[in-house]
Amino acid sequence: MTAVEHATAGTTPAVADREAASSVYLAGRLLETIAKALIALGDEGLTAVRPDGRPVMPVEDRESGWIGGTRLGFTQMNDGKTVADLEPDDPRLVAWALKSERYRQNVLTVQILAPAVVAEIKKHAVKMGAPVDRYGEIVPGLKLRKGDPTPFKHLDKQLVAEVTAPERIRALAHALLTGLATLPGLPTTTGTERNPQ
Repeated sequence: MTAVEHATAGTTPAVADREAASSVYLAGRLLETIAKALIALGDEGLTAVRPDGRPVMPVEDRESGWIGGTRLGFTQMNDGKTVADLEPDDPRLVAWALKSERYRQNVLTVQILAPAVVAEIKKHAVKMGAPVDRYGEIVPGLKLRKGDPTPFKHLDKQLVAEVTAPERIRALAHALLTGLATLPGLPTTTGTERNPQ
């Protein structure tokens, strides 16, 4: 019984040794990379424009999604959200607010240490392992803490380029849609009745 199989039978970790853990982690990261490419491919199709200029999927439209004979759910095209961009330190805004009876009292005068200097102090402190600047002075308010250990992924670049090449992603999408390949956990039924939603 492998470490992964053993984990499903009991409460032991899913991977019991370093190589297995590394392999599972990197396989997941590779699948994540492939998934992102598939999502981008689908998004490209959903937001495409037909030759007549109409969108493939207009706003408020809804379409079911299928892999082989299994309904995954649906996609709905929502209208774009209106967002407002306003920077509080925009000189034009500040000048306008200072002239306004309503907003004049809300204009702040803030003293801060230049962000670039703060970044430089932090970088030096991390390098030295102590809360000091490059002149050896202890910097008030500066604290160092050690984060939790985290794995770093380094997938083989050639492998990633090969498996995420556009023709392979298109072939994978085709294989999934036609049932030539299935996603783990999905039943391999065929001829499932499709409803519009």
